[in-house]
Amino acid sequence: MQAKSSVKFIIVSILVFGCSKVNPIPTVEEQFDIPEGVKEPLAFEFMIHDVEGIVFNLLHSLHERDQGVVSTHEDYNVFAGRGECANQQLDTDLNILLLNYGNGCTDDSQKIRRGQIELNYSDPDDKIGNIVTVVLRNYHLNGLGLHGQIRIENISQTNSTDTKRYSLSFSNLELTINSESSIFTGNREVNYAKKNGSQFETTELDYFASNNYRFEISGQKAFNLSTPSTLLNTFNCWLNETYFPKSGAFSIQEVAQKETTTIDFGSGACDYSLLITDIDNNQKSFDLSAIL
Repeated sequence: MQAKSSVKFIIVSILVFGCSKVNPIPTVEEQFDIPEGVKEPLAFEFMIHDVEGIVFNLLHSLHERDQGVVSTHEDYNVFAGRGECANQQLDTDLNILLLNYGNGCTDDSQKIRRGQIELNYSDPDDKIGNIVTVVLRNYHLNGLGLHGQIRIENISQTNSTDTKRYSLSFSNLELTINSESSIFTGNREVNYAKKNGSQFETTELDYFASNNYRFEISGQKAFNLSTPSTLLNTFNCWLNETYFPKSGAFSIQEVAQKETTTIDFGSGACDYSLLITDIDNNQKSFDLSAIL
């Protein structure tokens, strides 16, 4: 009789507890009430700017390193310190610089980086026409990742250390946000102008960026992105470890439905906050630091 009671208890337990559902973890869109196709280009902007900073930091002294001499630059390197926890291997014969972050290292900003970044450059002296092919091998910054290639070409009007202009192109560049993947193909242009650049206390710099690319999320929906208002980063924000536009705008159009969402990066604050306006003109504030 006791055995039958035990069997009945087990069956009841299976029926009760076996049918219980585990609540799914809410998506970023659900958690912060933002439209689809928004977090991906924002995270992409953060990551591609991070890669640019690493590359431009290395280009600042690459010519001297290639020649095996001490850097003679008298101007302050505004990109100093970007991603410098990697082990570096320089091959001056093949014009290759490999940054290996291994399974994870912590940089000066207490960010964890892992994976590899390989720079294949046409000339160690970053003059007009120089081309750098950046190969990202499962490169991660905290919970964000980039995998693929970016081509960076110096398209400056003059050879100057104070003003630079670059054209970037990429195809099937994969962004990961934790376990979510999206694919980016298109172009980007950046330019910056520096003044009073002998030391960081007096240095001023405006860093402009514009984008024109297509991206797909989860292999399903596709979006086109443009920059109706040029993005602006400034050196004073970088000094506060804020590497994100302080002004400018994105226009994001879902390809199938032609629905457009705009993102306004603000009017001058050094932070990660922005304003999202959907197709129905509903506005929502969002702080990207929540997912960085």
